[in-house]
Amino acid sequence: MPNPYAKQNSVLIVSGSDRSRETLSEVLAASRYAPVITRSSAAEARRLLLDTPFSLVFINTPLPDETGTQLALDLSSRRNCCVALLVSGDSFDQVSEQVEHAGVLTLSKPCTAQQLKQAATMMSATRFKLADLEQKTATLEEKMEEVRLVNRAKWMLIERRGMDEAAAHRYIEKLAMDARQTRRLVAQTLIRSLDND
Repeated sequence: MPNPYAKQNSVLIVSGSDRSRETLSEVLAASRYAPVITRSSAAEARRLLLDTPFSLVFINTPLPDETGTQLALDLSSRRNCCVALLVSGDSFDQVSEQVEHAGVLTLSKPCTAQQLKQAATMMSATRFKLADLEQKTATLEEKMEEVRLVNRAKWMLIERRGMDEAAAHRYIEKLAMDARQTRRLVAQTLIRSLDND
């Protein structure tokens, strides 16, 4: 089954260094990563992010207007966005501790092209997995809501129409089959009509 998120990953690279932006763009310019957009500061990135979502964000620290850690934390709370911070080796442990709880990947500089590609692949895979879990959670929540509505309709039938639980259940099932509607829709209609009795 094709993954709906398996399209290209949009990438934002934030770095104060022209050379780093260029290098990262070249590494990620494969068919899986497009568009690849660059910005030179946290402020520029934040303005862009007001209107444009990105799948993957690479932040090469420090930035001219902030360290980049807060930007990473802010972005990590967005849905379907994976963030990587590139930090100097001497601050790796400290920064990693600050951001790991938010799911931000920390990479120690200097990074090879292979390490950057592997990080992008891992971030992409994580993003797909999170999107899949989010979809399953939404489906489960919908099913739970349907069960709640059907149970509420059943108990209203028991209280107001004197049915027993099995009869109320069969009644809702039959209404759904006859009307070719979901049990959820039938339960909502029943609840409204029984509330007006």
